[in-house]
Amino acid sequence: MNDGVRWFLDNPNIQVFISFTVKITAPCLKKIRYSPYQQKLWEIIKEKHDSGMGYRRISYWLNEHGYKTTRGHEFKNTHVFSILKKKRIADERMIKRFEQKIEN
Repeated sequence: MNDGVRWFLDNPNIQVFISFTVKITAPCLKKIRYSPYQQKLWEIIKEKHDSGMGYRRISYWLNEHGYKTTRGHEFKNTHVFSILKKKRIADERMIKRFEQKIEN
């Protein structure tokens, strides 16, 4: 590099650093884990809902058959709705693909 320009790399006392930030967005970093009981409840609720039962009727069925919420309470229609909704949101998050981008 002797083209008349003094390059800073010619000086051994100068160190060069490159600084950058990496941001990774991936759906699989936060995995939701269900207990076997929660998984069983979801399967029962999903099956009943797919067959045409409403949330209130499913909650009555679960209570009549001795099922309790994971906190030990009787089911209400809002519990049934919430279980289906949260599982759907979690599943959608797991299959979501993020756009790759590189920026300064």
